[in-house]
Amino acid sequence: MGYFPFFVELKDTPGLIVGAGRVGLHKIKKLIDYGPQLTVVAKEFDSRVKEIQGIVCEQREFTDSDIEGKSFVIAATQDEQLNAHIYKLCSERHIPVNVVDDKDKCSFIFPSVIRKGNLNIGISSGGASPAMTMLLADRITDIIPDNIEGILDYLEEIRPKAKELIEDDARRSRFLAYMAGLTLKENRVPDEEETKHCLETVSYTHLTLPTSDLV
Repeated sequence: MGYFPFFVELKDTPGLIVGAGRVGLHKIKKLIDYGPQLTVVAKEFDSRVKEIQGIVCEQREFTDSDIEGKSFVIAATQDEQLNAHIYKLCSERHIPVNVVDDKDKCSFIFPSVIRKGNLNIGISSGGASPAMTMLLADRITDIIPDNIEGILDYLEEIRPKAKELIEDDARRSRFLAYMAGLTLKENRVPDEEETKHCLETVSYTHLTLPTSDLV
């Protein structure tokens, strides 16, 4: 397998989850904050699934037509034959599919996800050890600045100004890298005067990027 870590826009994207037990619930919880249009089909539902707002629950048998119009499908039932059938249907139609606990029947897999505002970090072992990815996610979470959301907002805001004032692409990239390193090292957002000073006086050619104690 050669899983590449694409970051895909899921907002308003139609997805199907077949199975509404503990595993199905876990997958829904991972996805729901990203805004997909989820339909859940199952003969039996964990009561916690039906309590989740923003999903469509259909308590019935799966039918082949359920995958029509879906951008991704997750087979989360305890019926291995049904899961294999769903995998085959999706593969024939080139629909991304994930069969839980069977990485040989997955065209995509779930990473351990760290999310803070616009920061999204996905960690995968290619299915070798989900436990290890969770341990690594915990370690990475510990070193992320508490103010990362404000820092990212600031770095996004200064990009247009940098583009306006620094015509040379290489120098502009180094300036933005410098500011990212500065915010990470000091865990703060520079004020307007400091930002203006950096834009006007930093020597981009001989710029020394700040190093963070976090890395």
